[in-house]
Amino acid sequence: MKRAIIISRIDPVSLGVAQILIESFDFKINGGIYRRGELEIHFIDEKHIYAEMIGERLGVDLIVFPSSHKSEKGIRAFLTHPVGNWRDEALYGGIPKKLSKTSALMLRNSLQTLIEEVDKLHLHGWDVRLEVTHHGPYTEIPSIFVEVGGDSDSNPSRRELEVVASASYEAANTDVYEDEEVAIGFGGGHYAPTFTKLVARGDYIIGHMCPKYALPIDEVMVKEAIEKNVENPTYALIDWKGIMSDHRRELVSILKRYGLEITRV
Repeated sequence: MKRAIIISRIDPVSLGVAQILIESFDFKINGGIYRRGELEIHFIDEKHIYAEMIGERLGVDLIVFPSSHKSEKGIRAFLTHPVGNWRDEALYGGIPKKLSKTSALMLRNSLQTLIEEVDKLHLHGWDVRLEVTHHGPYTEIPSIFVEVGGDSDSNPSRRELEVVASASYEAANTDVYEDEEVAIGFGGGHYAPTFTKLVARGDYIIGHMCPKYALPIDEVMVKEAIEKNVENPTYALIDWKGIMSDHRRELVSILKRYGLEITRV
């Protein structure tokens, strides 16, 4: 399996992560590409979110995007999330009402590594969270983002970039076809506090997540959430208090038709 960490040359965080990976993880350049075993580092000239079909273009089987994050409220955070657009618009890359393929196991491994590294390096004042599925690029290759940042003026330190580098490396080396029961999630806010807690505690492994603000969604998008996870989801987690009752009824009706075990969280 050919695995790729994709670096955007116009993203300082991404470039910083590439430097750490090359220096600290024993990557060797071969044929113009940095490699370590099955894992490659690829550089692109565009923003990650607009790199449509990048997995197909590079001929790889799994992708991690280390990236900067900007918070309107200036909250400093390490984040990991799947990719795609729930609504009939694609303001930040991707395709309207299309989700990119993802891996719940990659998300689990990246979140747990972020938590472990933040604790090990004693980085105080940082949130570590999942984000719900959002923005581009569109690709049929399993992919996730791993991000760090805060307000528009934030400039992550070397230690903070090391956290993203470690999480990106661990996510990229995930055995995505491992036999694990995984879930998809619905409801709650953008920073997925309920789903973050469940994954951090080891209660569930969660792939695509649809927030309250994107509901209601139709059967087409529920099918996307199921099919665009490389592991086959068997659970649908519903943040029960985080969804309007009419949206909840409609969602439950659709999920039952797909035979998923519905769990209130």
